[in-house]
Amino acid sequence: NGYRIVIFMSNSQTARRDAVTAQENFTTLFPNEQSYLSYENPYFKVAVGNCTSQDEAIILLGRLRHTFPKAFIVRESINISEFTR
Repeated sequence: NGYRIVIFMSNSQTARRDAVTAQENFTTLFPNEQSYLSYENPYFKVAVGNCTSQDEAIILLGRLRHTFPKAFIVRESINISEFTR
């Protein structure tokens, strides 16, 4: 188990397009961090980072907060191969 930061979550009519835009903006601003776009009925979600501890996630959230003010931490299962990217 690990932690990620959700920078976008929506089920609006334009959610898919908005999720792609959010992911592209994130990748431009933070090219060294991984991002993951997913669909969990009924929400499109963009989560970022591969944090092994809550403290690490809090630090990442602090770096993202000015650009993504609605971002929040979630606990997720992270495949060990994600840490080698």
